[in-house]
Order: sequence, then C-alpha cells, then structure tokens
Amino acid sequence: MAKRKSCIAGEFVIERAESETITVYKIYDNTLGGLREVAAAVGFEINEKSNTRNNGAQLIKFVNEKAGIDDKNHAVAGEFSIEKLPSGTISVYKTYANTLVGLREAAATVGFEINEKSNTRQNGSKLIDFINEKKGE
Repeated sequence: MAKRKSCIAGEFVIERAESETITVYKIYDNTLGGLREVAAAVGFEINEKSNTRNNGAQLIKFVNEKAGIDDKNHAVAGEFSIEKLPSGTISVYKTYANTLVGLREAAATVGFEINEKSNTRQNGSKLIDFINEKKGE
C-alpha cells in the first residue's frame, strides 16, 4: 500500500489514502458563497437581507426537515456539509463526489495542469506533490 499523504491549497484539502484513493474537500472561506451553492442545490432561497448565521441556521433547518432529521447544528445535502458551531459561526464544506472536478478546481488555484491522459489517482498524487513542493520553496 502507498503511504498516506495530503496537502492544503487555499480552500482545498486533497488527500491520498493508503489505498491510493484520492479525496478532495473544499472548506469555504466565503461562507455565504458556500451557503448559496448549497441553497441552489436543495431549492432554498437565501435571504439577502439576513446575515450568514441566520441563513446558515435556516438552511440547516430546511435540509434536515426535508430529510426528517432533528438536528439544529449540522446538515448534509449531497456533497455539502453545513455546521453551526457553538459560537454560532457557520461553516460550509464540500466533499467532491466527482474527484476529478475537485482536482481541476484545486489545480487551477495553484497553476498545476491536469494531465487528461492520466487517471484521477495519478493526477491527485502529482498535484499533492506539486503543492507540497511549492510550500517547501
């Protein structure tokens, strides 16, 4: 088995498991932007006159009510996770179901070119190495 490795590039976390499976996560710096993406995916209307905390709480409630879940602090909608922290702060995360799309987005932020002839595992591993090497410069 290959050694597990990972990197962080801006909003993206890319991880290669020991099985060589690649996973891409996005942790939204722009929380309201992330909430808008989730809202569009689930058919929720963001209240532009309200703040991020209220919109996040309402979106969590909306998603969980549709799913029959009684949780005011966390919701999962497809690739997205929304979390309300004890402080009231809202966090939005995305775990890419289509890993190659996530790799392309992450690669674009660091100037890495995805090799369309390589597979996801190869591209992911090379991107992780590229990002980690850039950090070491």
